[in-house]
Order: sequence, then structure tokens, then C-alpha cells
Amino acid sequence: MSIQHFQLVNSKELNVPPLVRELLDANVAATAYYNGSRLQLTANAKVNDDNLILHHQSTLTRENDMFQWQGHTDYQPLDGQTYHLHFSTQLKDEMPQLPHQGELRFDWQNADFSVSKGTLQFNWNGEQGQISAQDLSRNKPLLDVPFTFTSDGLAINWGTFYWTFDGYQPIKGFFGLALRKPQEGWLPLGADVDVIVQTFGELGKGEIVVSGKNGEIGGGNDKNRLYFDLKTRGDLRYNTTVAQTNLEYHIGGVFDDPILRFRTGSIFKMDNVQPTSKIHVRLPLDNVQIGRYGLEGRLQATLQGFTPQFEKLNLKLDGQAQEFIAGIKTVFDLRSEHQDLREAEMRAANRWDWTIDGDALWKSLNTPVNMKGIGFWEADHIELNQLAAHSGNVHTSGVKMAPLALELKDRLRWDYEAEHIRGLLQAQTEWIEFDYGGRFVRPVFGVGIDGKSIGDFNLAGDLKAGSLGPIDVTARYENQALKGKISWKEQSAKVFQSLFPQQWEWIIRHGSIQGASDFEIDGEGVALNGEFNLRGAEITFPDGEIQALNIRFPLNYQNLALQTARTKPVRVSAKNIRMGALAVSDASFDMFGTYPNSAKQPLTLQKVKVGVFDGSLSVPSLSFPQRKMAELSFNNIDLAQVMELAQYNQLVLNGRVNATLPFWLGHKECLICNGRLEQVGKLNIKLNDSVVDGLKKGGWTESTLVDLMKEMELEKFHANVNLTPDGKMALKATIAGFNPTKRTHNPITLNYTHQENMFELWNMIDYGSQFEQNLQYRLYRQLEQ
Repeated sequence: MSIQHFQLVNSKELNVPPLVRELLDANVAATAYYNGSRLQLTANAKVNDDNLILHHQSTLTRENDMFQWQGHTDYQPLDGQTYHLHFSTQLKDEMPQLPHQGELRFDWQNADFSVSKGTLQFNWNGEQGQISAQDLSRNKPLLDVPFTFTSDGLAINWGTFYWTFDGYQPIKGFFGLALRKPQEGWLPLGADVDVIVQTFGELGKGEIVVSGKNGEIGGGNDKNRLYFDLKTRGDLRYNTTVAQTNLEYHIGGVFDDPILRFRTGSIFKMDNVQPTSKIHVRLPLDNVQIGRYGLEGRLQATLQGFTPQFEKLNLKLDGQAQEFIAGIKTVFDLRSEHQDLREAEMRAANRWDWTIDGDALWKSLNTPVNMKGIGFWEADHIELNQLAAHSGNVHTSGVKMAPLALELKDRLRWDYEAEHIRGLLQAQTEWIEFDYGGRFVRPVFGVGIDGKSIGDFNLAGDLKAGSLGPIDVTARYENQALKGKISWKEQSAKVFQSLFPQQWEWIIRHGSIQGASDFEIDGEGVALNGEFNLRGAEITFPDGEIQALNIRFPLNYQNLALQTARTKPVRVSAKNIRMGALAVSDASFDMFGTYPNSAKQPLTLQKVKVGVFDGSLSVPSLSFPQRKMAELSFNNIDLAQVMELAQYNQLVLNGRVNATLPFWLGHKECLICNGRLEQVGKLNIKLNDSVVDGLKKGGWTESTLVDLMKEMELEKFHANVNLTPDGKMALKATIAGFNPTKRTHNPITLNYTHQENMFELWNMIDYGSQFEQNLQYRLYRQLEQ
């Protein structure tokens, strides 16, 4: 008999794996030849007319009262996939009986399989048999199962199985099985089972035992019922995870709708240990039922331990499950060929309603946190409807904070199959206070999230604190890092008023603030890169004021430090500054470097320019900490203004000087070291009349000198000055000039020394000025109110 062509029609309507698809679409040809004592079968399957993918050849020969059937099949559906089956068996005349002897070998090679190359052997002779399998790619065993056909069934006496999970995690197991058929027919089968599974992780070997006696398979009137009491004890180990089981359960129901019900006291525990975390999970399973459509009953979960963010974590979920499958569709599938999984999902409730309650210690803020919430897991999404989290008082390095509150402003929903998460949250506190005394009042941060999952989403929100803000925030969280942008639209600088402690009594009267920055928060810390600008600010305080203050602040924060480049420094300028008795104008400087600073990473001032005493002060460069001498350069200083500030009434100085003052802050011997002063143009000195009269009373010599020197025009003046760390100034001057009131203009040369504590002098000078400015400041305060 010969079949030239055979092919299935509409085979594409069948949902089958690619392994079978090629065979269903193929053209099949077969021949059967019988010569009276032997039947020979041959079959070939081709695709694309001439590409052979399957070849089968076998013979059936009668030997006395037995039949010998042997042959082989080769199948190659796709490139790189080969399957070979060889078999040989003896069949009795009574076909329903098991073959007396047989041998089967199946070899495969498929790179898509977890065992890419392997072999399976199944042979028996009479009552004894053996099943074995080998992973040829790793040269490791997979199965070694001896079995015995008994008078009433089948017995496996400690078969062995091996597996490598995730490519490296070894699993070894032993199992025994006894199946007993009734005296008549095949069902129901009595069953005893014992399974031992050994796992090997970084924390040692684990062993779990599953055992059950006197089970029944295929009972009831329809021969389809199950009845089995089982126990599972022991632990499983995987990497740094240990799972502990103490379970008693009953398996009942029918073949296409089995039901597993846990007995009272059943519990599953799991511990996961990482270098920076340890989590203990506890799942009580009392009376929880697992059926065709999922879990039913009270479902609880407790998490305890610590993570990089939290210590003393104690979190509990507790609620009611209704046909809940926890997203495991490959397990909770239908047993009927006429219904698919989607229909099962539609028929099942597939929902777990729960409350969440717990507390922890927030490590970064060093404060306890308590949270409560309500939510559910239904079908393909998890939803949190209510959440309220509250912290204790916060006191970290440099910052104190009132208890922080976090709550949902709209539901948080995660559609994990559709890869979509969205929600709206708000965090707020009554105040944030810095150790120096400044504070933010009632800061509120509202944020909405939208993305794929809890590990991949976008967020957008704003921060407000009283009149401060809003500061807009947009960001993306992925790969355990939050990257985004902060934008601060221009607003009045008065919003910074709360950052000045009340005891300072500073008042911001004018100005605006604006800025933007990119940021990143990850396991390494916080990084910022942007720029903030303060424009036209005016600040008054009890002993002075600052007018037309402008600050351009390039922000580069990383590795717990602020860093600015020489090419893009912080730039500060002010039109007028008055502090006590000292008034300066047109002040400006650039600043670059690192803060907190160090000898290797200093903070440097450069291009310092200040208008003072109708002249100017400049400092080319000054680094902190200071490692070398810096230089103050005074140019064209009006001495009359200096004497007015110093409140020296005994003499009058008119003229201008230049000064170069090398200085070193923190030097043990001198703050100003060998400073030099020189006159610029004409310089006049005139003694006060009362001083002249007093000196003349000293005698004829003093009267003659005073008459000569009471008024001088200096032709040459230079001086050296030193200032010690405790404020003692030593000045040595050489003066050459003449008395312009005398006709002779005889030259006069004087060597002059002067010593004074400049700190004490400044305190005396500043006292009167402070009184005047305090009065003006009080008037400003009244106007502000």
C-alpha cells in the first residue's frame, strides 16, 4: 500500500509550538509492505516540495507467539534542530497487556532547550525496567529511575533526578512511587509517594521532603476524583535565599479541576540575604485553598528585616483572596481543551483585597516611619487606593524637620502586563530648620508618576514652602536611578526671608531669584548640574545694608561637594555695601573650586574688586585654605576719607596713596606682612589748633618745631606696615616735605613710628555708626510691617 500525498488542511488554525508546526504543514508520503511474515512501514515528510524533514522506518515481525517491532525515526523541523528515536519491543498476542520486553532511545539537539543536547533511554525486560537521561552538552546525568512492574501495579524504589537551575544552581532529588490498581480494571489507583529534593546555595545545602500515603487517583463514580493527603517539610536554598516549608495539605477534586487545601498550621517562610539587606518573608497558609482558578481564603504576608534605605522593617499585608492567581498563568490554566485561559480569567474573580500596615526606621533621616494603606491585586493590575505614612522628628547633620507625612492624592495603579503605572502623591511637613537658624515653612511636594513599572517611570511635580516656589520637578526613574530637571521660575527674592534666622534681623527688601538644574539620584548619592541667579537684591540688617546684589551661581554638586570650574565661576557683584562705619561700592568677585574645601581641592577667590575711600581695592587671587601669601592692592585711596572713618581730629590729611599689603590669614606671626604705602601726587598734613597750642606749652624747642611742622606739603612719603594676628599694628614711615606757609620752603625730613591695636580701634569707630544704622533699620522694620 502506498500513499503518495497527505497533508492537513487549515492546520494554521491550530495553536501548536514551532516544533510541531513544520510537521503539520508538511507533505507526507507513506508505504506499507507485507510479505506474509513481516510488515515494513516507511514514511517521509517534506516541506517546500523537496526538503525532507522527517523519515520513519520500522518492521513488525512475528516470532512464535510474539511480535517483534523495531525501527527508527529522524526529525529535523528547523535548521539546528535534530531528533532521533530508536525503538525495539516485543508484543504479545493480547494487545492490552504491556509489552514483555522493550527498548527506546530518544536523542535530541536544540539550542533553544535548557538541555541543548541530550538522550533519554527507556528499557524493560519482564518485571524490571530502567529510565535514564543524560545531558550530553554538560556530560551530566538527568534521570536514573529503576522501576518494577508488580502484580498490582508499578513501584519505583528511589529513583534519582538531577537539574541545573538558572544555568548554575544544582538540584538533586530522590523519589519513590507505588501505584496499585484494583483487582478489576485500572482505576482507582492507590498511590504512595516520597520525594526528597536537595538544593545547594551560598548558605549551604537544603533538603525538602514531600510524602503521602494511601492516596487515590481516579476514584468516584466517574473514575476521575483525587484524594491525597501530603506533607512538605524542610528548606530550599538558592544563592543567598533560604525557603522553609512546614505544610500539610489535601489534594482533592477531579482531574480537570483539582483542589489543594492547606491544613491549619501550614506556613511558608523565606529569608533573602544580600550584602546590604536581609528580608524575612512569612506566609501563613491556614485553610487557603488552591484550585483551578487560583487561591481562595485569607491570604497574609509579613516582611521583616532591613534594606539600604530602611532598618527594623516590619510590614504586613492581610486580606481576602478570591480565585487569585498572582499572575501565574502557566500554573493556573484550564484543563479543558474547549476553553482557553482568557475565558478562565474572565470567569474567575482573580482578586486579593488587602490592607498594608507596618513601620520601619528610615536610615537616611534617622527617624521611625509608620504606614497604613488599603489596596488590591486584581487580574493584571495592582492598585493602592489609600496610603498614609508618617515619620517621627528628623534631625540629621545640619538639618531638623518636623514629622513628615506622605499620602496618596489619587490612586496608585500598576498594570504590570500592559506595562503602565500611574499615581499622585504628596509629601509635607510643618517646617525644615537648618542648624544656623534658617528654615522653610510648611514645605509641600506634590508629584505625579506615569510609566511602565515601579522600576521604570516618569514623574512630574512641584515644591512649595509658604511663598517659596513653585519649584517644578520633572524626572525619570530607571535602572535604580532618578534623573531629571528642577526649574525655578523667576519670583521675588523675599521668599528667602525665612532662611535668615530671626535673631539675625536681616530683611530682604528687593530682588528676584531664578534657576534650573539637572539632577541625578542613585546608589552613589546626589548630583546636581545647573545655574541659579539672584538679581537686584537689597538686604538690610542692624549694622548695615547691601544694595543691588547680583549672584550668578553655576551649580555642580557631586560626591557630597559643590564644585565650580575656573572657566565658569560663581560671580558676585553689589552696587553698595555698608557694614558698620565702612561703606564700599561696586564690589565684585569670582569664586571657583570645591566646597567643603581642602588643601588638595581649595576654594579660590579671584578678580576681587571693591570701590573704597574713593579709590579701589583689588585682590588677584586668594585660596582657602591659604597656602601662600596673597596681596591686597589699594589704589588712589583718599586719606581724608580714611581719617574721617578713623575719627582722627588731631590732624587733617589731604591727598591720595597707593598701598600693597601682603597678607596671610591664619599665619602665626603676621596677618599683614611688610606692607608698603606710597603717596600719589600732592599730600598735605595740617595739625589741629588745639594740638599746636598744647605742644607749644612744652617749651621753646617744642614751640619752634611745631611752628615749623604745623602744616606740611609732602614731597615724598612711604611707609612699611605690619599687623599681628592679635590686631597690633606697627607702622614705620619716612616723610620728606616743607612748610608751604614759610617763604624759605626749607626741607623737612621725619622718621615716624606708630603702634595701635586696630581691632580695638575698629570697635570704637563702629559703635557710633551701629547706633545710627540700628535706628534706620528699626524704621525699615516698621515700614515692612
